[in-house]
Amino acid sequence: MSALDMVRQEERRAELLARLAEVRGVMFDIDGCLVLSDGPSGHGGRVLSGAREVIDLVRATGRSMAVFTNGSMQTTGRIAETLRSLGLDVRDEEVLTPAVVAAETIRTRHPGQPVLVFGGPGVQGEFRQRGIPMVDLDRAIAGEPTGAAAVVIGWDTGFGRDKLQVAAEAVLAGATIYCTSDAPSFASEHRLNVGVSGFIASGLSHVTGRPYRVLGKPSREALDLLAGRLRVRPEQMLIIGDDLDLECAMARSAGALGFLVTTGTSSAADAAAASPDRRPDFLADGLTEVLDLLALASRQGRGRTTSTGEEGDDVGQRQRGS
Repeated sequence: MSALDMVRQEERRAELLARLAEVRGVMFDIDGCLVLSDGPSGHGGRVLSGAREVIDLVRATGRSMAVFTNGSMQTTGRIAETLRSLGLDVRDEEVLTPAVVAAETIRTRHPGQPVLVFGGPGVQGEFRQRGIPMVDLDRAIAGEPTGAAAVVIGWDTGFGRDKLQVAAEAVLAGATIYCTSDAPSFASEHRLNVGVSGFIASGLSHVTGRPYRVLGKPSREALDLLAGRLRVRPEQMLIIGDDLDLECAMARSAGALGFLVTTGTSSAADAAAASPDRRPDFLADGLTEVLDLLALASRQGRGRTTSTGEEGDDVGQRQRGS
């Protein structure tokens, strides 16, 4: 590396630390970031090193926080309960799922109109909670016209031919297809944790010839909801996750800081080869390094504010800029 390259690298490091000190809201992914398991949203899993401590630091520094999974099988309350049982300080209202995004989106775009919703309690509960009219699936399968304005595809492991028939008829009659997440898989401990929603939506699109809209990460709808929950502007957010295509892409699209931890789906080699629209600002082996860097940025930020000139220690954090 040339002397000029070294200077530029140090300048980039200083710029990123300054931006990190200005972060007011932090989003954590769950699977492969906070927890590693073979079940959905941390169920039956183990907490990854540094997870408890970095959440505590976010709270101690007065930043807002959210955990955002792309899974839609469980309700937000159940996810929060699972994480608390593992020792993570997560409140019910801090949990976001694609089902929450879908319900908020449908309520805005199709107010008062009936919707065909496929998925378990984690999906249907969000629609029911907001009073959104849902088509009675049994009556629709029996042949009753649905009049659905939208078809929402969530985690539905019982989706078979009857449901496909009803969904296809609704779409061909004019309903819009929404998918909670089309991620092909999620980080897991031992076995491949395959995605379901995208598989179904792709099949429905194949049958009908109509496209579908993804509402989970990294969609604009998900980003807007996240910023609202964190009560910050997108450029004041730090988005931490294990997937270049989900968390890092969402951070890039928003102008937020993106932090990739290589404890889940994407590796350091993947990050090095990533296109600019998916490239993380920071790269770490795990949340312990995230904790060190956030602490360093906070100390340096306080030093600038109080003009004490307080210096932080070099934590050896690896960074990747654009």
